[in-house]
Amino acid sequence: MLHIAVINESTAIADGDAQGMIPAFNTQWNNDLNSVWGVGAATFAFNPKQQAPPAGSWWVVFLDDSDQANALAYHDLTNEGLPISKVFVKTIQADKASLSVGASHEICEMAVDPWLNSAYQDNQGTFWAGEICDPVEDDQYGHDIGGILVTDFVTPNWFGHKNAVGAIDLQRHATRSFEVLTGGYAQKFDPKKGWVQVTGAKAALTLRGSKAAVGSRRERRARGWKKWASSAHAFRR
Repeated sequence: MLHIAVINESTAIADGDAQGMIPAFNTQWNNDLNSVWGVGAATFAFNPKQQAPPAGSWWVVFLDDSDQANALAYHDLTNEGLPISKVFVKTIQADKASLSVGASHEICEMAVDPWLNSAYQDNQGTFWAGEICDPVEDDQYGHDIGGILVTDFVTPNWFGHKNAVGAIDLQRHATRSFEVLTGGYAQKFDPKKGWVQVTGAKAALTLRGSKAAVGSRRERRARGWKKWASSAHAFRR
C-alpha cells in the first residue's frame, strides 16, 4: 500500500495543525478519490522533522511560501525520485483561504496525476492538463470531512470524453465539461505558447489564481521535468 508522509516545514502552522488534517486526507483519498478515479489505497502519517520518511513514500510538505521552496532549490521529487506535493501556507493565508482545502487540493492532484504529465484532448483538439481540482478551486466548493474542509474535484466527465454522463465534479457545482468556475482555473496547451492558463474571475484576484508560484504543480508542469531535481532530504533539518 502506498504510504504518504506529511511533513511540516512551515513556521506559520504548528505540527498539530498539520496532523489534525490527516484523517480527512485519508478518508478523501480512500473513499471519494478512489471511487471516482481508481487511485488505489493509501495511508497517511505525520513525519517528524528529525526522522527520514519511510522508504518508498510520497511526500506532502507544508512550506511558508515559494521563497522557501527557492531556498530549497525547488526540489520537485523526493530523494527517491517519487512524487511530492508542496503546500504554501503563507500564500494560502494571504488569500484568506482554507489551508485544509489547499492541502487536500495538492494531495488529490498528486493522486490522479503524480508525474504532472497527464492531459486530455477535447473535441477541438486542445489538450487540457489533468489537474482535477483547479477548475473547482475555491473554499465555497469544498465539503466537510470530520470537521475538516477539503477540496472539491472534477470527475473524468469534466474532460469531455465521448460517453460522458453524470456528475462533472464530486459536489456537482459545474454543469458542463471544461467549465472553469469563478474561483478556479485550468491549463490548456497551445503549441506556440506552451501551457496557457484559463482563470475564473474570482481566482484572477488571488495570489494563487493569478500566477503560479515557483514549485507549484502548475509551474512545474510548465517548467518541464528535465529541470526538476530530487531532494536528497533537502527538507530535513
